[in-house]
Amino acid sequence: MQIDAHKRTLGEVLQLGQHMIPRYQRRYAWIDQNIRDFWNDITNAETTHFLGSMVTSGATSEPREVIDGQQRLTTTLISLCVLRDHYQDRDQNQRVTGINAYLEFNDRNGIQRSRLQNRDTAAAARLNDNVIVEPARRKNSPAYDEESNESQAYSVFSQLTSQALKNSENEIESLDLIRDAILETEVVYISVEDRKTAITIFETLNDRGRSLTVMDLVKNHLFAAIVESDENSSERLWVDTLELVEQVTFEHLSPDGFLYYAWNSKDHKGHNRADTIETARLRRSIADLVTTSANPAHTAQQVIEDFNRDARILVALDHVLSHNGDPKCWDQFDPNWRRDKYEEISDRIYGILVTGSNQPIPLLLALLNIFLSDRNILNRKLLLRFLVAVERFQFRWTIAQKASTSSIRRMYRFASSSVSGAVTRADIESALNAFIENAAKIDACDAQFRDGIGRLAYSQTRGKDAFKIRHILTQLEKMLPETKLDLGRQMSIEHLQGLEGRSEQTPRNAWIFKIGNLVLVPTEVNSRLPRAFDDKCDTLKDWVNPSDRCLSDAIAAGSWRSDDAGDRLTSIVGSALIRWPRVRP
Repeated sequence: MQIDAHKRTLGEVLQLGQHMIPRYQRRYAWIDQNIRDFWNDITNAETTHFLGSMVTSGATSEPREVIDGQQRLTTTLISLCVLRDHYQDRDQNQRVTGINAYLEFNDRNGIQRSRLQNRDTAAAARLNDNVIVEPARRKNSPAYDEESNESQAYSVFSQLTSQALKNSENEIESLDLIRDAILETEVVYISVEDRKTAITIFETLNDRGRSLTVMDLVKNHLFAAIVESDENSSERLWVDTLELVEQVTFEHLSPDGFLYYAWNSKDHKGHNRADTIETARLRRSIADLVTTSANPAHTAQQVIEDFNRDARILVALDHVLSHNGDPKCWDQFDPNWRRDKYEEISDRIYGILVTGSNQPIPLLLALLNIFLSDRNILNRKLLLRFLVAVERFQFRWTIAQKASTSSIRRMYRFASSSVSGAVTRADIESALNAFIENAAKIDACDAQFRDGIGRLAYSQTRGKDAFKIRHILTQLEKMLPETKLDLGRQMSIEHLQGLEGRSEQTPRNAWIFKIGNLVLVPTEVNSRLPRAFDDKCDTLKDWVNPSDRCLSDAIAAGSWRSDDAGDRLTSIVGSALIRWPRVRP
């Protein structure tokens, strides 16, 4: 292991040549406080400030890839651009030339290069158009964005510099002191020729203080194995994956959480199918797969591609949840997409996800990965059978308010790995039968499900229950003939007995917030309904299903009481037990 480690100033680091920031590195992320801390550390230091270590890889004659230090190098360059512009405003052309020598250089062929270059073109454009170009041209640059972190960092550093100059007797000398303090700040500069060694050093140096995320560790290991010819495509996929995961709105789903669900959706040879691979073991599990394969570089690239596909499917699942079961998101995977082909699939998926539980996500990823592929082992009919079983179990379990257990995690993990490892349709059938058998053993009983529906409430403090309530009422409406509602749209929930002046903390008012007192109506109708029940009746009769006998009779009588709501709750529970029966082998 050839390691070159020397103490260098930031000025010396910049003049080594060109430093390259790979695509898989996170975006420039320093905010106001980071910049102020950087400023204070440098300008208030009694001696030369030490900024920590930096790790790079690459041959001496080539651009060095920044493994650790991109945030500090980018901030240094931004600060120098601020000083350059202050010098320019004061007609200090020689000092401007001096600063430019740290921003760019001519290579052996006389071609002008940036000292710091982002492989990601969008990141390069943000730095160039928001910072490097002269202020007069900046607002006309294609990627100019005053809200970007690069622009904000420039703005904060410029403000701090201007404040320092207000109390200065000699502005040029003050600018020189700031410039010299930055360029003379020291780091331990560690350079090795190969990326894998550089990443190992980086992880060792960061095994203290704030730990690296699992996503960081996995990324480092995968890219240490990627061959140079595949770097660009793999880096683009990795960045795309991170951006996709950032779009997802599932609660409690971080990038590390995405890795957990994606990796546990796969079958891993030599690993017990029922054993969940916990977050702390993810890096080791992925590393073992890569290092023990016959072609580590190919395996690492395949893992990156798989993660990207998982992220795309996860975004589609998020779309289904946030758009009331809309199936349009699947057209990106299926060139022969038809709404009728995916409508019931999305409806079942919505019923699983509306519970708010992320436990089924690995199984959904496993099922959809195969269904959306060109493998002919999982057709629509079999997928729907699997989704129906999952929906019944998960919805009943959640409504019954039963806590998550190791049995559920093992059940979902076994089903996910069994589906992922399937070779034939019979394997999928076997996985489905095993899931049904395992789910039947722990499924919520009818009494628990009934009590759970009775506990559901829609109020200012119980907003999350609204999604489950709306789903129950929607599904039961679909079971009834002659529906008057367009169930392709999201309906509003109306309290039949109004809330005015009634506290949900008062026991006698509890029924007002329960599902027996709630009905679905179009949003535009809900917004203009009167408060009193008898005043609502003329409008409600145009939307309430005649088969909803409790409510229809009350509308005809013009009266609605707690007893009526109780009877309707009993009717709703009876229908729900038909719609979501127990899972049975």
